[in-house]
Amino acid sequence: MATITVEVQDKKLKFFKELLNQLSFVKIREDEPDEDTDEQVIANIREGVRQMRLVEQGKIQSRPAREFLDEL
Repeated sequence: MATITVEVQDKKLKFFKELLNQLSFVKIREDEPDEDTDEQVIANIREGVRQMRLVEQGKIQSRPAREFLDEL
C-alpha cells in the first residue's frame, strides 16, 4: 500500500474527507497539523479579547508583562 500526503484548505476539509470516504480502497489517517487552523487562530483571538474586556471591567486581574515574557 502506498501513502500520500495531501494539504487541503481548512474550509474544504470536511468535503474532501467525505469524498475520500466514498472510496473503499482509501484509508484516512489524520495527523495533527503543524500549525493552528484558521478556526483555532480566530478562537484564540476571541478568547484574548474576552479576557482583555474582563480585565478592563475589573472582573479579573491581569498579570505583569514580565511574568508573561518569562514564560516564553
